[in-house]
Amino acid sequence: MRRIIASVAFLLLSAMPACADQTQPHTIAVQGEAEMRLAPDLATIEVGVITQGTVVADVLAENSAKMSRVIEALRSLGIPDADIHTSTFDIQPRYEKQIQGQYDEEALRPIVGYLVSNKATVTVTDMTKIAKIIDDTVRAGANASGRVGFRVKNLTQYMDKARVAAVDAAHHKAEVLTAAAHVGLGQALSITDNQANTYYNGRPGPEGDGLESVVVTGYRASTPILPGQITITSEVTVVYATK
Repeated sequence: MRRIIASVAFLLLSAMPACADQTQPHTIAVQGEAEMRLAPDLATIEVGVITQGTVVADVLAENSAKMSRVIEALRSLGIPDADIHTSTFDIQPRYEKQIQGQYDEEALRPIVGYLVSNKATVTVTDMTKIAKIIDDTVRAGANASGRVGFRVKNLTQYMDKARVAAVDAAHHKAEVLTAAAHVGLGQALSITDNQANTYYNGRPGPEGDGLESVVVTGYRASTPILPGQITITSEVTVVYATK
């Protein structure tokens, strides 16, 4: 037992100089933040038609006729076909309800009807057209829920500016702190991009995606759509050596 203890003590003592040689210089870690507000220059609008009935062929025919009128309404507003694409097309059966207390998971429930959903996403760069698109497509037969999303083209260049500003903010903070501590500021040892994201109008959507939601249920007075501003944020952590 004495031999084992002595061996362990010898290993610990022999390892101590190596640890001393690897001691890192004094450092300071600071966080920098930057924020930019931009007017959106790109919008996506979802328009669509939902129909239902007992005969699937009839339901599909009704849906197709209404959706064709919706597409024509978009074209009449000068929206090119390249900026219109189908985002959702779905035919769903509607089953007979189970009687409470008589549920049988292996029983095949009779189909009592069908629901057809056809939605298209429209991309525009003219923000003044958004309300007109919603109103005209509703008049043409659109009755599905629509979502309006605001974005910025060439987002990368703005994100780069925000990142540079965040690093500058971190450097300024490090200068203030080291000066207060009466130590010198050395070079940056590491930079971590903590968070780089965009959110729209500062109002996250119901699914956290930051999109404005507009429920299209019927024609009414001109739909108020306010693009607002897009906020771009960047946050970095920079570790500097001190001297």
